[in-house]
Amino acid sequence: MRSRIVSLLLLLAATPAWGATKFYVVVRGVEDAAGVHSGIKDEALRVFKDELATRPELTTTPPPGLPSNDDPDALKAALKQRHMKALELTLRILSVTQELKPPADGKQYRQLVRGIKLSVFGDSLPDKVLAIGGDGESEVAAEIGANANLDKEGKPLIVDACKEAVKQAVDMTVAKLKLGDKKQKLPRKKK
Repeated sequence: MRSRIVSLLLLLAATPAWGATKFYVVVRGVEDAAGVHSGIKDEALRVFKDELATRPELTTTPPPGLPSNDDPDALKAALKQRHMKALELTLRILSVTQELKPPADGKQYRQLVRGIKLSVFGDSLPDKVLAIGGDGESEVAAEIGANANLDKEGKPLIVDACKEAVKQAVDMTVAKLKLGDKKQKLPRKKK
């Protein structure tokens, strides 16, 4: 009997704690803003999902038995029963920059600078009432030779910049979620 209880406790410790997760996140994807051609939408989606997975407040894995978004009333009831909220989020790449700088004093190699500006935005599920989001921006540089292929050398740099920008945007989004999730005390009226 004792070994069964210990086995059950070990099994419970190994499974995700749905009660600890507050927000179930549906990732809608990555999009480039009008006129922007980042060339890293697939990489940015992977970075976005990886960053969301590091947050204990968020999960991208639907809880077992959660109804689809096709039945909003059932989804809302199931989320309420689990003491969870749901969000759908999209990552939008607002701008991508590339600059080639001359070598720094005392150096022989040029610097390739890649930058990205992006935004996380979304709303609550299933009712789409709460609009939420955050912004991020980052720039990364590396020394390159005279005959270097700028596209080949620049892609890993823009992906690295994307990682930091996504972290900033998700930090801002989670901070807003935490702020909105706090119970507000109204001041008492003086008589």
